Amino acid sequence: MAYGQTRVLLVDRIAGAVARTVRVAGLAVRLATATRMGPSDLYAALATARFVAAHELIERAAAAVQDDDEVDVVHLSQPLWFGGTTLVEDDE
Repeated sequence: MAYGQTRVLLVDRIAGAVARTVRVAGLAVRLATATRMGPSDLYAALATARFVAAHELIERAAAAVQDDDEVDVVHLSQPLWFGGTTLVEDDE
């Protein structure tokens, strides 16, 4: 790949990232203004979503190993976008 192509590709990726950031910010502004939600309400909604995601992850892991006696869950953690919290860790 030529030097000019690399620069154009980099500029294109930066422009795409900026456009995505603007879309997310616009959505946050629309939610905050249209639903009469203040910053503390949005924070509470995000915190609740984090715990709901943790509960869903635990239920899915339990359902996946329910019928198999040879499988033990030794580590279960949330993805980084939900805080990367370790939910289950077995110290054997």
